[in-house]
Amino acid sequence: MNRRLLRLAWWSTLVGLLGGCAQYQWKKYGATREDFNRDTYQCQMEAASAYPAAIVNQQLMSGYQTPATTNCYSSGYGYSSTTTCTTTPGRTVPPVTYTVDANEDNRAQATKACMYARGYQLVQTK
Repeated sequence: MNRRLLRLAWWSTLVGLLGGCAQYQWKKYGATREDFNRDTYQCQMEAASAYPAAIVNQQLMSGYQTPATTNCYSSGYGYSSTTTCTTTPGRTVPPVTYTVDANEDNRAQATKACMYARGYQLVQTK
């Protein structure tokens, strides 16, 4: 059941991305809901086989090092004066990264091409 929900969510996302604000739906004259489900599943499996998940890290912002700071304080006068310095080390800020599936768009395009090849048309509904 989880696989079916995941597939439905993926398909809904694909159709949503294709349409932006408009809504689209696959249509094929004479095809039943079972035909559509079977064809969609087979196209998605073919696309997943041709373009398996390729998880890669993308960097949004490089890391950096803040500078160290030194503060000195003097006390006393003349020969009896002393100076005390305190150094605070710099701070390392790691890069900002996220993971992405590099083949996600390829799978979506392959699925779409497969559906067209099976006689479906993407029709705007709204």
